[in-house]
Amino acid sequence: MTEWLLSGHNTQEWAGLARPMSLTATETVVNDQTVWVLDQLAGGNADLDRTLKPIVLVQGRVYLSINYLLRNVAAVLPFDSASVGVPAEQVPADLVSETPQVARAQQLLLLLRFRRLYRWAASFYRRRLADHNNTVKGLYWQLREESAVPLPVIQSLFAPEFFARLVETARAHAAITMIVTVLDSVLRQRAPQLLSLFVGQATATALIGQRIWDLRRTAEQCGPEVRRMLTEGTVELDAYEALAGADPLVAGVQAFLREYGHRGFRFERDFETERLADYPEHVLLAVAGQLSEDEPPEVRAASARQVALRALRRMNPVQQLFWRWILRWGQRLISWRENSNSSLALGQATYGLAARRLARRLYPGQPDDVMMFYTLEEFLACVRSRGEQRVDQEALDRRRAQFELNRTQPPPPELIWYAPLTHHWRPALEQEAETPISALAQMHGIAASAGSGPVEGIAVVTNDPLDAGRRLLELKEPVVLVTRLTDPAWSSLFRRLSAVVTELGGVISHAAIVARENGLPAVVGVPGATRRVRDGQRLRVDGATGSVEVIA
Repeated sequence: MTEWLLSGHNTQEWAGLARPMSLTATETVVNDQTVWVLDQLAGGNADLDRTLKPIVLVQGRVYLSINYLLRNVAAVLPFDSASVGVPAEQVPADLVSETPQVARAQQLLLLLRFRRLYRWAASFYRRRLADHNNTVKGLYWQLREESAVPLPVIQSLFAPEFFARLVETARAHAAITMIVTVLDSVLRQRAPQLLSLFVGQATATALIGQRIWDLRRTAEQCGPEVRRMLTEGTVELDAYEALAGADPLVAGVQAFLREYGHRGFRFERDFETERLADYPEHVLLAVAGQLSEDEPPEVRAASARQVALRALRRMNPVQQLFWRWILRWGQRLISWRENSNSSLALGQATYGLAARRLARRLYPGQPDDVMMFYTLEEFLACVRSRGEQRVDQEALDRRRAQFELNRTQPPPPELIWYAPLTHHWRPALEQEAETPISALAQMHGIAASAGSGPVEGIAVVTNDPLDAGRRLLELKEPVVLVTRLTDPAWSSLFRRLSAVVTELGGVISHAAIVARENGLPAVVGVPGATRRVRDGQRLRVDGATGSVEVIA
């Protein structure tokens, strides 16, 4: 095939328009580790097309190759294109026809290989990830807080053993993501009524929401003045530091940022992205938004799971035993996946900070993002040579100019046809006129979380979590968030929402996972949702069918 079908639905959740260091790091890590995991599952027997790669870079952005997924992944294990935000009806029939059929013998061997891969990943998560995170977190805060450029600290990030542990984290994450995707596909095809039970336990994202609820209780205990300031939208941490009696809240916010401050404020896999540690006001907004809530969020989540539990109890004993085993396994895997997601974000934040600190030393007088225009290999060579091997200024200027050009150009759509020889792309779908949607009209996307059933609420249309936090303070009735995508910066707001609608994402995207954790209906992959829905319209969201209806 002369063109590849590429999707940006899932990748744009964690990578936006990026500079060369982020792009080359993402390309290397994702491609190498995905291929490694697939080779472990294939056992060297599958007929894989080695000319295809999992991800492709287009106009400074990261896309998943649907050709790779259908040609190689589907040759080894069950694959549902909805898992990467592409409904089956959007995949051309001739591309589907090229998908190899997995032989019965291969399916039986796959179970054994899954078990072996799972055991390796489980050993990593249980024995090594926590210690690795503690080490990286210490280095991250050292880089943030030390005034002098700590060159030995930066060099320690590139010690062979340390770098190997980062690669191992990415490999374990790729392995678990592959298994979670398969389990989600199996559930979606065989027992969709149980999807509300396919959630992690005490995941990194769920704990963000729980810590916000804990801070809400701390704020209540600090007295009426603190409550008044939060309710009125005072979100400057300095104001609370100056207030007698607010010390427990200030200490709680600082501890929260110490634990989760590395999470990305948008596109958290990009080295250059802003982090929650840069926005303490976002934490205070999330706390303020929960002051009006009367019961812990887990109550709603438990209610949503009761619907699925009743469906499970109606099955025969053998089915119950099988699905309970699958769900217990899946819950553990999702927790691991979200925890390694946080670990990868911590690594990206640390290397991004190191690049800025080093740039101030090697390129005085230039913007501190100058080393972001190195490739990953060039950056490694520069650090390991103690700054002797540098990219010439002309190349850096040329790359910055290309980045600025990409910034000014309209981005490619989420689904494109791409010609690898010419690097040209074209939309895969006809662009429909996206006029505001009228009452009694419906949109459709991917059913990601059923919650307790369909809900109605007022639409808040925004792509900015800080803006969403402020507006949630003003609204007392049920709210449906309509946004392009969500990431960890949004996690603390989910507990104040009634439903979530996103333009991008698949069934294991951030919005889908966190909505299930909070018992919310969620519909993802709704084309043009933020442009068609108007603020204040009343929506009805059915997370079981994937429909979004404007009712007023």
